[in-house]
Amino acid sequence: MKLVKFSVSLLILSSLCQCATPKQIGKMMDSWMGHTKAELYQKWGPPSYVTDDGQGGEIVVYEYSIRGTQTPGSIYQGNNGTINYTAPQENTYKKTRMFYVNDKGLIYHWRWQGL
Repeated sequence: MKLVKFSVSLLILSSLCQCATPKQIGKMMDSWMGHTKAELYQKWGPPSYVTDDGQGGEIVVYEYSIRGTQTPGSIYQGNNGTINYTAPQENTYKKTRMFYVNDKGLIYHWRWQGL
């Protein structure tokens, strides 16, 4: 019975995640090398923000807040007989994709955080 519960939990978790692997993300980011900032904007839309790269170019940043699981709330009785309540907690994380664009408008480097 425990094995069945574990298998079902694992199946649910994997279906909720639908995450790309680091290798897949790296391959996708690599595919943008040498492309223009205009092409990036056309495909990805406006970035979250753009900042200076310190070398005459820019860093184009896309940030996403990903909704994860929710920890349920709970009600419990304290030592002095009072009823206490803990609110549910939303578990979120951020994923960031950064493209370094040179002064000619070409992507020359990238970084990412979060799957």
